[in-house]
Amino acid sequence: MRVCPKCKTEYGDERATPADEPSIRGCASSVNALRRTMELKLRFSETLLWVGQPEPRLFSREMARAYLFFLGLLALFSMVSYWLIPRLSQSRMVVIPAILVVSVMISYFLITAPWRYRRRILQTIYAITDRRALVYRGFGWSSLWLEALPDLHDMLWSFDASQIRARRRIARYQGRTDLVFDGERHYHMTGRGQIRDWVQVGFLGLANVDEVDRLLEAQFAPHADISGSGSFGSQ
Repeated sequence: MRVCPKCKTEYGDERATPADEPSIRGCASSVNALRRTMELKLRFSETLLWVGQPEPRLFSREMARAYLFFLGLLALFSMVSYWLIPRLSQSRMVVIPAILVVSVMISYFLITAPWRYRRRILQTIYAITDRRALVYRGFGWSSLWLEALPDLHDMLWSFDASQIRARRRIARYQGRTDLVFDGERHYHMTGRGQIRDWVQVGFLGLANVDEVDRLLEAQFAPHADISGSGSFGSQ
C-alpha cells in the first residue's frame, strides 16, 4: 500500500504502477479522477495500465516564447491604435477612454496568459492500456514554432503497438524529453499563401518520461504480440 504525499490517500488500486504518481504530481485522488475519465474511452475487455498528465513547468520555454510573441503583437497594436484612434474620432473626448480600454485589454492578457497556458496543459490526459496508447484532449509540438500549444484536430488519439514501437524519443532541451508517436498537418494562412506545419503528437512533457518509456517497451515489445487498431480520433 502506497500513500500520496499530498492528499495522504492510500493507493488501494492494484493496477496502479510506480509511474502513476510523479506524472500527476503525487496526488492519488488525481490519479483516480484521471482513471475514471479514461476508463470511459476503453474498448470492450481493454485494461487500463497507466494514466498521467504533462508537467506544466516543462513547458516554460514554449510559454515564454508565446508570451514574447504576443507581447510584440500587442505593442504593435497599441502603437497603431494610438495613431489611428485620434484620426477616426470625431471628438477628442473619445481618444483618452479608447486608449485606456486598449491598455486595460493588453494588461489583462499579459497578466492572465501564464494561467491560461497552465490550464490548457492540465486538460490533457495520457494513458496506456494493454492494447494501445491514448492522448485525450491533447496538444502537439509545432515543428516551425508557429504555435505554443497547438490544438489537435481530434480530441482522442489512439496509437497501436506498431506505432508505439516506432516511437521517437526527442530531447527538446535539458530536462525535457518527449515520446512522439505520430503527427498531423496544420496550415497557416499568410499574405502570400499557406504555410504547412507538421505538429508532432505523443506523450509530451512528462516528468517521469523514462519510467513511462520502460512501461511501453515492456508492454509492446515485438515478442509481446500485441495487436491494435492503429486508428486515431474519437471512438
